[in-house]
Amino acid sequence: MRDARRSLKRAVLLNLLAPVLLLAVAIGAGGYLTITSVVESSHDRLLDGSLMAIAERLAVESGEVVVDMPQVALGMLETKTQDNVYYLVASDSGPVTGYPDLPLGKMAATEPGQPTHWDDTYRGNAVRLAAVARRVYGVERPVIVAVAETRLARNQLRNEMLRNLGVAEAALILAIAVLAWVSVERGLMPLADLSRQIDTRAVSDWRDLRPLDLSGVPQEAMAPATAINAMFERLRSATALLRRFTADASHQMRTPLAIVRMHVDLLRRESSDPELRSSVLAELDQGAERLERLITQLLTLARADESAVAAAGGTPCDLGEVIEYVIAERIAGIPPDTQISCLIRHRPLPLISDTVLLSELLGNLLDNAVKYSGAGGQVVLCAERDGHLALVTIEDSGPGIPEAEREQVFRRFYRAPDRPDVPGSGLGLSIVKVIADLLHISIVLDRSPDLGGLRVTLRMTLSPLPYHEAAGAAARG
Repeated sequence: MRDARRSLKRAVLLNLLAPVLLLAVAIGAGGYLTITSVVESSHDRLLDGSLMAIAERLAVESGEVVVDMPQVALGMLETKTQDNVYYLVASDSGPVTGYPDLPLGKMAATEPGQPTHWDDTYRGNAVRLAAVARRVYGVERPVIVAVAETRLARNQLRNEMLRNLGVAEAALILAIAVLAWVSVERGLMPLADLSRQIDTRAVSDWRDLRPLDLSGVPQEAMAPATAINAMFERLRSATALLRRFTADASHQMRTPLAIVRMHVDLLRRESSDPELRSSVLAELDQGAERLERLITQLLTLARADESAVAAAGGTPCDLGEVIEYVIAERIAGIPPDTQISCLIRHRPLPLISDTVLLSELLGNLLDNAVKYSGAGGQVVLCAERDGHLALVTIEDSGPGIPEAEREQVFRRFYRAPDRPDVPGSGLGLSIVKVIADLLHISIVLDRSPDLGGLRVTLRMTLSPLPYHEAAGAAARG
């Protein structure tokens, strides 16, 4: 089946040749008019020369008009086409010499001394006539002198010139078409090279996501070529994200899975001891819980990375409501001996953000504070307005993080060496960092002056519109 898609080369050629053809038609029409005018005027001058040569030989003898016909008068009209030439000299008294039946109907409107030209038919042939009314001394009324010539030479010369013009135009159009084809072929070579680069990637190694070489791409094709490179960049980021997630998951899930398998094997061999059985089941439950938490954190990290690649926009929200939702979601799982205080000093605190990721960020920080505070610990969460910023602090009574390690804790799977007894995977703060960078939230770690543990300070830009106005604007699109 024939490909129905448009050819860029054909379209460019048609766009180039269409004006050329229109110009050729205009030149042909102008050439026809010019050639016709030149042929007519040049032959009319010969007729005028013959006419005036006869008129100069008019004389009056014995009261009668006579003419001494010069041979050159009619000889100058001789051509290779053997045109017939007719003449007439007539006075008031009648024809003096020549062909008395020449059609002189258009002589009535002429002025004496001014040659007149017109086309007519004589003896079945198309002829061109020239006539003049000449005053002769001794004769009261002007004498009429007329010369007629058939149109064979005129038509032949005009047709030959038009044929030469047509051949020249056809040759010019053909030359322009060939040159345009070559020029378009050369002009589209960068696109062909770009196509070959893409085809080579598809055939040789589809995993080759290096940017295309755009050094030879013309400006008009730069937008799609840049879009292809941007797509390659997104694919490379997505592929790296998938590889990293796979590596992280396989590395971190290996330990809890090994523990679960070990306890299952122990349970099989020592299932008769009720106390041991209870202990093993507790260990299995803890291992499954740890594995579940690890999978949840890995999936959260993957979603955060994916959102960073996609760079999605946010929606209007109130920071105070998000904080209350996060606390309410976790309150049932917080140990009863852990004291949590929440203080939201200003309302509302309007933001344009991703509420899901923002909730995950705050939830991880809250979980981290509760976990490291230990039994009987204390956690204080505070939100307030600071100029055009929203300021959130989360403080705990735990051991805190030494200043030398505060940058390292954002690395994936990093665990503080002085707290090996605290369960975890080392992903909590790395998730916080990825989400904070994505949402353009500043995060600072330091020591809590009141509780002695870690203080996390978040700064995020407030929306210039109040929450209800921002939500209404978002709903209107």
